[in-house]
Order: sequence, then structure tokens, then C-alpha cells
Amino acid sequence: RGKVFLRCLRWSSASLIRLRSLSIKSGEKKGNRSSKDGLKAKRPDPKTAEPWQKWINYDSEFKEADDELNRMRHYFYYINSKGQLFRTNFHNRKLEGEIREARFRDRLFSQMQRNELFEEYLPEYPFLSFNLYDTYFCRFTTSPIVFHDLDKQKSELHYGSNLSTAFNPASLIYCKETGALYHPVTTKMGDLHGMLSADITQSLVDCMTVDMPSDEMALEWEGKQIPIVVENKFQV
Repeated sequence: RGKVFLRCLRWSSASLIRLRSLSIKSGEKKGNRSSKDGLKAKRPDPKTAEPWQKWINYDSEFKEADDELNRMRHYFYYINSKGQLFRTNFHNRKLEGEIREARFRDRLFSQMQRNELFEEYLPEYPFLSFNLYDTYFCRFTTSPIVFHDLDKQKSELHYGSNLSTAFNPASLIYCKETGALYHPVTTKMGDLHGMLSADITQSLVDCMTVDMPSDEMALEWEGKQIPIVVENKFQV
């Protein structure tokens, strides 16, 4: 046995968002979905249009591809291995700057869920988050949720700006492919797995052991040796 150094790299309520998800799945969405080859905001029927659709100037001179998506209230974000959130474009994938506003970050991460509704944005954007009429599509380096701090006294993992979940070392999963540790988290929309940041993993390395022949790994936590599940590949 020996120590291993791991390579790591409001208005809107939850009920309203869940109802919106159900309406989309049942084909009742009044948005403007279209094929991936021709994503475009279509002028809605005034009689059936949602309130937000009446605010859009469909005759605007701005006709760039992402302008059309913005008219559909579809916005795109990228999450790096440190958990930093960046606004990006769907077509050229250019990063437009980091989003640091705490309230926005927590709203986005707390509503994170798998993208099972908008096939036209797959596989590039496998996760999404709703905020009233806005839909935030997310791509990422390794995980849509990254834990950036471990409070060992409270046994809490922190993510977003002010979000947290209880730390249960028995639930840790190590992925050989990414060299990262993952831990479950429950958002308002369901169960996911977040990745432990490099800083957290580094802080745990001295408490970890690995048996190379058997490929077994364990973490010493509160005086106990707790086994860690090892997977060749892992899908968050």
C-alpha cells in the first residue's frame, strides 16, 4: 500500500420550473424550437404567445445566429474544472467573460439538470438550468458542478457561491479516465454528481491509500478507513 497523488485536474420557484419541464415533455411548450441546422426565433401567434414572446422585436436588424437564440431566451454557459462560470456562444464557442454575481450563480447551479428536452443542443450542451422564461444551457470540462471548498469541521462541500451539500466520504467515486473524485449532490431538480476541485483533492491526498495490484482505494476519515469506489469511466 502506498499513498497516491490523484491527478485532478424569483421570482422563479422550483414548482414553477418543474411544471414548465412537464409541459415541455408533454409537447405543450410554446417556445420556438427548431432543427439544429436552422435554429431561428420564429414569430409566435399573437393569440397563443407567452408574455415574454411579446417583448421581442422580431424585426430587429441583428440577425446573427446567437441573436436568434437570444430571442428564444436560450443562453449558453461553460463551467471549467475550477467551477468558474462563463457566458459563451453556441455557434463559435467563444467565452465572453466570467460570471461572478453570486445570486445568478446559485440560481443556475441550484436548478441544474440533464438536458432531456432540447435535442438540438446535444451533445454539446448536456445540462441545462431554468429561470422562469430563460433557459441556460451548460457545457463543462469535467462536471457541471464543481465543489470548490470542503469544510471539514461541518463535513460540508461547497459549490456555486453559497450552496453546499453534506460530505459523505463513503459516496466518493474515483474515475480513472479523468483522474478526479466525484461526490453526489441533490439540486432542486434531481440527483447529480459534482467533481471535487484539485484543491480539495490535494487536501485529502495525505489521508488516502491505494492498493495498486487490486486497484482498491480508501480514505481515512474520522478514524475510519472508508473504501472509495473506483471506475474506469464515470458519467456525471
